[in-house]
Amino acid sequence: MGWNYLELNTNRPVLEFMGSMKYDAYDRFMPGTRFMSSLVQWLSQFDEEDRAIVLEFVKKKLVFVSSTQMNYLVDLLYDSKIRPILLKKATEHTSMPSYMLCNKKVQRQFEIEKRSSLVIGLSDGAHTDILRRSAGFSNEQVLTNYYPDSKKLKDMLSNLRKDLDRYDLKDSYFRNIFLIDDFTASGKSFVRYDEQEERFKGKLSKIIDQICANNIEPKGNDEDQGAKEELHLSYLLDKNQQEIHINLLFCMATDKALKNIHKNLDDFLKKSCYDTVKYHIHVVQPLEDSLSADITEDPVLMKALQKEKYFHQELKEDKAYNVGSTNNAFLGFDECALPVVLSHNTPNNSLPILWLDTDKDNEFKGLFPRISRH
Repeated sequence: MGWNYLELNTNRPVLEFMGSMKYDAYDRFMPGTRFMSSLVQWLSQFDEEDRAIVLEFVKKKLVFVSSTQMNYLVDLLYDSKIRPILLKKATEHTSMPSYMLCNKKVQRQFEIEKRSSLVIGLSDGAHTDILRRSAGFSNEQVLTNYYPDSKKLKDMLSNLRKDLDRYDLKDSYFRNIFLIDDFTASGKSFVRYDEQEERFKGKLSKIIDQICANNIEPKGNDEDQGAKEELHLSYLLDKNQQEIHINLLFCMATDKALKNIHKNLDDFLKKSCYDTVKYHIHVVQPLEDSLSADITEDPVLMKALQKEKYFHQELKEDKAYNVGSTNNAFLGFDECALPVVLSHNTPNNSLPILWLDTDKDNEFKGLFPRISRH
């Protein structure tokens, strides 16, 4: 940095404090690596005139979400989003006023609604284990993936009916669906329309196809006498219900992602003729567009970011990266231009100077290297 003695003694305690408070805990650092050592190597890759600019970016604009903070947001998913939904359904079912939450009939119906809730994690960052413990959900109503095998589905429905027997309910089905994820910045991994293949892709389109599918399909070739039945998520739901309500919950989400999900999901439901499916999106911690605007409206920072030496050009040919817009690929996936780092991994929607990783000595390496999930 070319600091004199006074500048060094002013800046070093600040950076060390940032590391000890949060940044040292980044899960993807190599063994023995800490924030300060990563920062020194990272800064040394920049041209001398850019180092003060990017350091100021780290000090003033970087948003680092620690594991403690994320776990807190997961806890809030139940208290601030899921529980109110279930209470509302309980009061409506018992025809009680919304303020009669302590009524015995309401509490009884609330327990039924809670046990009848199906919780599905949309990624390995959904933290369904934390949600299950904080909410008190049964292990038999939480799925860590949206392609469970037939035996698991049978066990879940069987256990649901056993648990609801004490309420004198027979032949019960799951009646509430909650889809959980920790973070979305563009929304394109959840639902998008592929122009080349002329079909919708993404996690939500796959799950809704499962929810609306015929219950049983043969698994294997017709000629295979040992073929087994393959059940879909629709096996857990009452096929006679008039509407299927899906609650999509995020710990953190950008305004851009919510707009994309709303638009593409509406188009998907309309094109697929899934008229019975109704959805609602809930976010614990919204990320406003101003986060990205602080980057794109800073001409000095933008000038530095555009230098080709700070970006892996092969990313422009990467199939997954090309799902989003790449006109300004140096701004991250779909040009989201986020300054966000999650403690377990850095999203590729953030600026590539933060997350680029490589084994090559002559290529730029990010401050918080990312492990790709593709």
